[in-house]
Amino acid sequence: MPLDQRQRLTDPANRVNHRETYRRGTSLRGDEDMPTRGGAAMEQRPVSERLHASIVAAALDLLDERGLTGLTVPAVAGRAGCTQADVSARFPVHEALLDAVAQAMAAQLFAERGEGEKVGGGWRELLHRRGRDARAIMLSHRDGGLLFACLAAMPDLNGGIDLIERLCEAGFSPFDARAAVQLIDRFAAGWAVAEQAHPELAEDETLPDYEGQLETLLAGVTVTRAWGGAAAKHRQFQSNLWVFLRNARDSANIAFARADHISELDRRILLLLQAQGDMTLAAVSMANGVDKAQISRAIKRLSQVGLIQRSGIRSPLRLSGTGRQLADRFVRLAELRNRELTFGISDEQLVDLFGVLDILLARAMALYEQERKLAQASHGIDAEAEFPDHKEMDRAPDAGILPVDRSRILPPFMTLCSYMMRAGSLGYKRKTGLSNFDTWVLVEVSRDPPISWPQLVIALYRDQSQAGRTVNRLIELGLVERTGKPGRRHGFFGPSQEGERIVAVINGIAARRSEFLFQGIATPQLNNFMTSFDILSRNAEVQLAREKAMQEMDRE
Repeated sequence: MPLDQRQRLTDPANRVNHRETYRRGTSLRGDEDMPTRGGAAMEQRPVSERLHASIVAAALDLLDERGLTGLTVPAVAGRAGCTQADVSARFPVHEALLDAVAQAMAAQLFAERGEGEKVGGGWRELLHRRGRDARAIMLSHRDGGLLFACLAAMPDLNGGIDLIERLCEAGFSPFDARAAVQLIDRFAAGWAVAEQAHPELAEDETLPDYEGQLETLLAGVTVTRAWGGAAAKHRQFQSNLWVFLRNARDSANIAFARADHISELDRRILLLLQAQGDMTLAAVSMANGVDKAQISRAIKRLSQVGLIQRSGIRSPLRLSGTGRQLADRFVRLAELRNRELTFGISDEQLVDLFGVLDILLARAMALYEQERKLAQASHGIDAEAEFPDHKEMDRAPDAGILPVDRSRILPPFMTLCSYMMRAGSLGYKRKTGLSNFDTWVLVEVSRDPPISWPQLVIALYRDQSQAGRTVNRLIELGLVERTGKPGRRHGFFGPSQEGERIVAVINGIAARRSEFLFQGIATPQLNNFMTSFDILSRNAEVQLAREKAMQEMDRE
């Protein structure tokens, strides 16, 4: 930046001009001929508006004279000529006063710029302008950088333009758009704090200038945008995988029930015995992940209809002739449904799909093993999962561990989802003390707060009693806050301040795990995997819609 421009930004006389501009009301009314606070036009404004302007102007005076530490309620009240109660009533918390002062500082910049100058350009120009204006605003008053660093959110620096929306239109994900804006804001605040702490360095031409460093930062954002779409898909993969398997399971339940009127658990037992042969009740319970009582009741039902046989109460279970025929029919139907899911996926894409699945399975199992060990260790809560070296852990590309088979497309995805969820559950429990379902509910509540009760129940895909117990527990823990009328169905839910902190921890864990799972995979292979997975997800949605339509037709 040229030396004369730096001097203009840091010149105390220039700051006085900014303050007088605010006193004249140009930042609020846009009227250059408006008199000062003692004028007639000022007297015509409502008392509350005049009091607000008087307090903010006094705060600006004190900020220039004493710095941020001198911006106290008694000092502001004495300078504004009002009582401390008036200041506290207008600004109940100190952060509200700082926010009003920051807005006034931003309004001064836009008032000087004039209404004729339009804010436009592409996303990069908008980010550059935001960074340039943010620094100029902070340098316009003493300790401006420190003041802005104390704010929870920046004032409007884009002339009413929704910068997040513009970035999303340019191809950014909402997460990456917010991250880009936050990066520019924090860079400007940090630079302004350092520049105001050492103003003599502003004249050192040998040091990097702000504009050049801002361009370097934007170049990094540009590079990130090139792969931002793929990175967003990686972060969303686990949730998309869960939705994909849920749709496949729901449509399978309808299809199998229509064919033979067998429940899901009974069907799983028949398919397990058909694949593994004779098994004990305990082995069946362990393989299905269901307690022995439920398995025992299912075995009793299947024995009564002659599908399962056993010689004694503790004898191994085996399929009868009728049961084996039914299990064979289930296998053929399952293979057909698996092949339907792969419609639209080429053989080349299918090879890459199974290749990446094999890599992800190996890495997910390694993560689960790490989390299991940390859960047993006494220091586990403070430890971080050690991500193994990919070169030592990944299988060779030609190992062929997972056979490429269109009729067996779902089993590896189910195994992958199981390991990812189990490892994630252990990590969340270790770091936050919350169960897997607790974290799920808290993340859904924090996704777009406030969320109504019916929307929350639909998003959780659970009955209202289970969701209600979990929400009440999170409220008792101080992680969720409720608003709205009395009665659960009229409530709106959002995270508390502590809940937002916990969600940030959860998202951080998920982001690091996602980065580890997909890191180092060749781009062409990964693109084929993501394309194939999108096709599988769409086909699963079509299958579910078809089965629901046929179910409605059968009812009629």
